[in-house]
Amino acid sequence: MDATQLRQPRIIPIGFGIAVLVPGVGLGFGGPALAAWLVDLLDRSPLPSPGVLQVIAGLPWSWSIPIGVALGAIGAAFLASTIVHESLRLSVASDRLEYRQEDQDGWIDRTDVATVYPEGSNVVVLDASGRMRARLNADGLNREAVQSALREHGYPWRDQDPFEADYQRWADGKPGFTTAEHRLIRQWREKRRKNTDRMEAEEALRESNLVVRWCQDSVEVRRAGESDHGTDSRPATS
Repeated sequence: MDATQLRQPRIIPIGFGIAVLVPGVGLGFGGPALAAWLVDLLDRSPLPSPGVLQVIAGLPWSWSIPIGVALGAIGAAFLASTIVHESLRLSVASDRLEYRQEDQDGWIDRTDVATVYPEGSNVVVLDASGRMRARLNADGLNREAVQSALREHGYPWRDQDPFEADYQRWADGKPGFTTAEHRLIRQWREKRRKNTDRMEAEEALRESNLVVRWCQDSVEVRRAGESDHGTDSRPATS
């Protein structure tokens, strides 16, 4: 079976780009009139009228429209390219998972995958010992398409984390964790909103057999390989 390619729909970056372009065009048409109104309003008050407003108010349409369109186009192109750059590109094959997101490229052999499940907008991949192989931000992908592709290629998809019962709420300095483990968890907490930095922090945690997640405004942690739950004790959903 050929690999299934999963990509963000093109309409998403196009739609956001249009949402930025349209105000730019509108500013080109209405900017001088709006600036003139503000200048007149300020002239009737004790406040000085900024020079930039006077310049904009004096622009003819032959200048304001191209400037507005150009600014809108630049903003639209920048936003669309950023969305495309940050979106997940996932290739699902019977022998491996390949992915690219931002500046991160990844390859996971099928033999290293014991469980795949959703976590909010993410897709989480675990190995046979319960360690996290990857947490992929699949916000731009269709959840049903991801689930279908994984199942069609023989991956053990579950509807929730099979180690749900093993997590405990973490607090800095809490007994049961070493100083080094607390440091790694703190680093993850600080970097969790930045995808590339978060993935690097999770790699360090994986080497320490720790799995972390953000749940109900707090960090929760479990130790991999120390559970009666998980991939071998409960049947996968079909």
